[in-house]
Amino acid sequence: MLVPMAKVEVIGPKNLFFDVVSLIHEEGSLHIEDLSRKIQSGEMPIDHMEVFEKQQVDQERMEELLIRVRAILKALHRADTPMDKSDRQQQYNELFALSVEDLSAEIHDVIEEVEDRTSMLATSHTSLESEMALLARYEPILHKIQPLAKQIVTTGAYESVALLVERRYKAGLEQLKEELDRLTHKQCEIVSTDVDEDTTAAIVVFSKTYSEPVHKFLSMENVNQIRLPQEFQDMPFDVAYKELLERRKSLPDDLKRISAELEAMSFKWQLKLATVRDVLIDKTEEISAIPKFGSTAYAFVVTGWMPAAKVKDFKKIVASKWGQDIIIEEKEIKEEEYGETPVALKNSKAVEPFQFLVGVYGMPRYGTVDPTWMLFVFYPLFFGMIVGDLGYGLIMLGIVIWLRLKFKENPVIQLSTSILGPAATMVCAFGIIYAEFFGDLLSHYLGWVMDISVLGITLPFHRVQLVNEFMIIAVAVGVVHVSFGLVLGIINAVRGGHKKHIYEKGGILTLILSVLIAVGLGMASNVFGDWAVWGQVVFAIIAFGGFIFAIRGGGIMGAIETLESFTGMVTYIRIMAVGLAGAIFADAINQIVAGTTNIALAAVIAILLHSLNFIICAFSPSIHALRLNFLEFFGKFYETGNQMYQPFTKTGGEKSA
Repeated sequence: MLVPMAKVEVIGPKNLFFDVVSLIHEEGSLHIEDLSRKIQSGEMPIDHMEVFEKQQVDQERMEELLIRVRAILKALHRADTPMDKSDRQQQYNELFALSVEDLSAEIHDVIEEVEDRTSMLATSHTSLESEMALLARYEPILHKIQPLAKQIVTTGAYESVALLVERRYKAGLEQLKEELDRLTHKQCEIVSTDVDEDTTAAIVVFSKTYSEPVHKFLSMENVNQIRLPQEFQDMPFDVAYKELLERRKSLPDDLKRISAELEAMSFKWQLKLATVRDVLIDKTEEISAIPKFGSTAYAFVVTGWMPAAKVKDFKKIVASKWGQDIIIEEKEIKEEEYGETPVALKNSKAVEPFQFLVGVYGMPRYGTVDPTWMLFVFYPLFFGMIVGDLGYGLIMLGIVIWLRLKFKENPVIQLSTSILGPAATMVCAFGIIYAEFFGDLLSHYLGWVMDISVLGITLPFHRVQLVNEFMIIAVAVGVVHVSFGLVLGIINAVRGGHKKHIYEKGGILTLILSVLIAVGLGMASNVFGDWAVWGQVVFAIIAFGGFIFAIRGGGIMGAIETLESFTGMVTYIRIMAVGLAGAIFADAINQIVAGTTNIALAAVIAILLHSLNFIICAFSPSIHALRLNFLEFFGKFYETGNQMYQPFTKTGGEKSA
């Protein structure tokens, strides 16, 4: 749900401004409003709070230190470096209490001791890793070429060049030889061998007298020359190969030594540096925030938003320090201010991960309905209806559980599996309803499925055999989903006082429901007799009235929205179509396997094709389930806001490194 917010205005004497701002920063619940626009437009007849020259100098000094500290941390960072939170908090409090001069001196001492050595080690570490990767690429090439090099005896008067040629162009070496003979007056030789099935290596030996025209020719013809690293360029290829092998043996030990030293420095300094970074961020943020506030000759003005539940405690904290000297006024948030009011979402632990998907579409506008829990319900539901295979669902669920256990510290994987877990669970549930386990393996080939009656409904629902019924169910789901979206649109319109939106959404909903009732009466004419006909006439009139109200509210767009609502409901057929495609493919795989007499071959075919279908089922239905929610459902009610709730808060020394 959307957290109820309160607009707060803090006013006090200028001599207490920096103390109050520091308290707001420490308390960390006020989302600051930048008053610049209102001051410039004359909406608020006050001035900007000005940053003193010394504060600007202090900010520039701290920003410069912050850049250097971050560079050191980047070089030192090791994910498993332990950091005690209480120790970090204590150091944070001590450093934050220092004046800018004392803090700068303290940080300079740390930087002087760590920066140069860290930079040198990090550079060496990166250089060694790059060299290892480079030599790993050259070793197999030289391994193939160096036997050729041994066949060629060169003197100081001759030069050699190694080439790589695609085997299909191997015949081109003869043409190359002819051209080089012409350039060198036949003082040239080419020796070649196949490196692998795709590549041929060749060594060209020629007189140094013709070095310039040969290199120029090879360059102009875009011949793929083997250019060794700088330290091996002047060596014969067989010698270079031996040196390269020796270098590759020594590199891991060098890299291990440097890594160990970086690890030791990280263990010693990372907590201190991470804490220093947080202090510098917080202090510079306090100075950067000053121009957002307003002032008069004797007073300051701070405005912003915070959760309504926190206002009372905030007032108590301020009153305990300054009594009546600081005035805190809670203002009503007007409807026209909803667009700029920051949005905070609060949902249960199970629903919370779906806030990420909502954020992809855009955060909801303040004062409207939070759709997070609806996405929690409908996304897994549609995904499960489409895939609906117990075998695939169990594999998905197994992968989700494995990822959650394997990568407990990875927030991205934890978030994604929290979304995919309910979806996989619904796949299993609908797999039971459809009696599908890797297609019709259980129902058709093993005969383990029996029909049962639950509340007059026969289960399982064999969707491959009941295509028409499945289509009707899919459209019915669309009708319910779109109608629910229109109900939410009416609720949002009532909350915002938008009469035109009430007319438009209410008119469309009335039209849809009237049409459904009229159709239902027509289908039940044998029960209601002539009353069914009169009922159809009445609801047809009501439907027409709903259409008139939709146009009254939205004009031509109301008519277009009405048409889109009906076409949108029909697009839910994709639940049936995409689902059947996967189910029929799975059945076809089983049929192919059943017709294969070789058991081993049948197993390979089953694994490969079911794996392919599983991959398709993991991605395509997800896209369709999101599309139905975002376009057909959200489009009926969802209004996006301009900003998320981001309180002015300190890192407090608890920010992860």
